[in-house]
Amino acid sequence: MDRRSFLKMAGFVAAMCERAVARSLVLLEIPDAITLSRIEWFLYETGLRGSTDETDRRCAVRITAEPGIHGWADGPDWIMPNAPTSGAIRNRLLGRQIEGPGVVWRELCEAGVPLATLGAVDVALWDLLGRLEDKPVHALLGTQRQKVKAYVTTDFNLGNPAQYAEYALSCRQAGVHGCKIRPHFAPGAGAEGAAGIGFPDRDMAVYQAVREAVGPDFACMADNGGTYTYDEALRVGRLLDDLQYAWYESPMPETESWRERYIALAGQLKTSICAPKALAESHPARIAWLTSRACDIPKIDIHRGGLTPCVEVAAACESAGARLELADIGLDSYPHLQIIAATSESLIRYVELSSLSRTTDVHPGRTTSEPALDEEGCVAIPQTPGMGLELDWQHIFTHRVG
Repeated sequence: MDRRSFLKMAGFVAAMCERAVARSLVLLEIPDAITLSRIEWFLYETGLRGSTDETDRRCAVRITAEPGIHGWADGPDWIMPNAPTSGAIRNRLLGRQIEGPGVVWRELCEAGVPLATLGAVDVALWDLLGRLEDKPVHALLGTQRQKVKAYVTTDFNLGNPAQYAEYALSCRQAGVHGCKIRPHFAPGAGAEGAAGIGFPDRDMAVYQAVREAVGPDFACMADNGGTYTYDEALRVGRLLDDLQYAWYESPMPETESWRERYIALAGQLKTSICAPKALAESHPARIAWLTSRACDIPKIDIHRGGLTPCVEVAAACESAGARLELADIGLDSYPHLQIIAATSESLIRYVELSSLSRTTDVHPGRTTSEPALDEEGCVAIPQTPGMGLELDWQHIFTHRVG
């Protein structure tokens, strides 16, 4: 989808979401007009090492409104804008009064700001609104719950079927509410997948072994990373129908050229199709997949443009009577918890986690511990103002780079 088509779709989606929002999801009332006076970007080192032993870096953005109230977001280093992008954001934000994050979102999208960078600005604006009102963001949207059930996602290439079965059983015994199985994955497939390099026969053995281990009443999900052909996806999907898996995620490559095959696949299977997860575009594309019945459960995260796109997809799903899943993004999960708190379990059933850890680690650059599992296999919703994330500005200033 080119940018002109994207923005045309965005306008359609905005109108549709406005109708949906009026129904029930978003209750946002913008406070008295606020004037934005400063926006700052901080690229900093955490002191940790990355997966390939490189220095781990994060990026924080802080937006200031008169009279000196801040809102912020913290994300991976690749959200850091280059000089022209930073200037474009600054020119559109500073000195203006904000009607709401959605207005800014569309302006910055039209200006060509990359979605991940735009997402950080959007999250910071929502955080600012929450702090201005002295409320968590979910209270601005309309709080519906205080905790959410969790499921855990395995690594790819975890081992043989017995090892997957053992891990899924440990999830059940630990009290979490489901396990998503990511079986065999070929290197080099890319974020959006690549057809014909999957291992459907080996994967089916894993899916079968997991179901036999955990029994029929434990939620199991399947995700092969978009590496099946259509015929392979159909064959595996029919097994998942028999095994009563909760959903079938990203079975084929997730590009617009594959949408028609997703429509065909969804029409042949009882198991819900969860997609697209990796599609590089934001909410209009995901809503288009939903309305064309290429998927039953769209998936999005804040790196596809921030909180506003997630809220708009949630509103569209609510209007259509569909469910929504938010991707696990680890350290950047606080905005997802705000959205979940403002929705019902029938709309977003779970929060996705990558481990069974119940530790409450505090990541360098932060003073707030990471969300953790409780004894009931749930994650509590933050109740502090804004997104619920407090940053260690002394660490960030001390370890700032560039």
